[in-house]
Amino acid sequence: MSYLYYFICLVILCSCGENSAKNKKNGETISVSSTSGKDETKYVNSIRLVSPEKDATYRFGEEITIRFENKDRFPVDSASISIDGREVARLGKNVNSHILRLPEDKAGNRIVKVTCWHPGNKRSTAATYIRLKPVQAPLKYGYQIVRTFPHDRKAYTQGLQYWDGYLYEGTGQYGESSIRKIDIQKGEILSVLNIDNQYFGEGITIYNDKIYQITWRSRKGFIYDLKTFTRQSVFNYNSEGWGITTAGNRLIMSDGSNKLYHIAPSGFSIIKEVEVYDHQGEVNQLNELEYVNGLVWANVWLTNRIVAIDPESGVVKAELDMSGLLPATDWATLNEKDDVLNGIAWNPEKNTFYVTGKRWPKMFEIKINEPK
Repeated sequence: MSYLYYFICLVILCSCGENSAKNKKNGETISVSSTSGKDETKYVNSIRLVSPEKDATYRFGEEITIRFENKDRFPVDSASISIDGREVARLGKNVNSHILRLPEDKAGNRIVKVTCWHPGNKRSTAATYIRLKPVQAPLKYGYQIVRTFPHDRKAYTQGLQYWDGYLYEGTGQYGESSIRKIDIQKGEILSVLNIDNQYFGEGITIYNDKIYQITWRSRKGFIYDLKTFTRQSVFNYNSEGWGITTAGNRLIMSDGSNKLYHIAPSGFSIIKEVEVYDHQGEVNQLNELEYVNGLVWANVWLTNRIVAIDPESGVVKAELDMSGLLPATDWATLNEKDDVLNGIAWNPEKNTFYVTGKRWPKMFEIKINEPK
């Protein structure tokens, strides 16, 4: 009797184990299913982009041909074309080309990607970079000088900010870098903080009653109390520091390239990068910045050009040619290779700009004349 009892228990246990395995196969442990692989996508190297060519530059709204080749053993069931991860076209069976009208929302590098589906649940992708630039040339603004003020000839101007009736200036050069509070009318320095000799000071901006100052190659910046110039904290970044400005609840920084970095003030992390282009191509050497009514105004280093940039699209909307601003007699006393135009600050009370240059003896208040 005992042998029969043990035999019956063994049969029951085996039966339960078989049912348990079936239950797992039927839904709970899909990864070990006996049909594993049949329903999974298999990625293959089966297509090649023929056009567009890598790094080719096109205009906003231009029509280009997206064309790819596929290996004979991988016929195309369907295909998708995307730009920066957003699908812009769907292609049918064995269709290998498409005429695409390029978007007009953002300048600079864009990723064009083709994804193909093949029989047997196989998939392949191919991608390349292209560059987009605007069609329209920037508007050319004029200006008129409202007033001329004295400026410290020793100040190697890197950043300029108007705030509550005063000018705040950041200066550069190793051993000479500082932040200053200035009486505009007299050109008198009311407060000054000289920073450590190991740092080359660059742009400054004011956010929430604090002064943010970046440095050139140290990849380090400083935050000061606006009233006392007491240093409160240090932040880091992974590029050179050139210009910086405040745009609402974020900061925007330049690094001497054609990029603008949108920065979170707390932690100084990068929110996004925007590349700057005009109708001719990249606009590099972006330096001192000033945010005014939705546009970033930027000095272009080693030139007399100031550009007004849409910080979302990277498109240069307008430009100022400041040649002739500083009289020739003053230019004769400067190093023309180094003591160039730099420094732009907006006075919202008067709708005017203050502009100057490195070691210039004068600062100018100007009013912008928009083209009619």
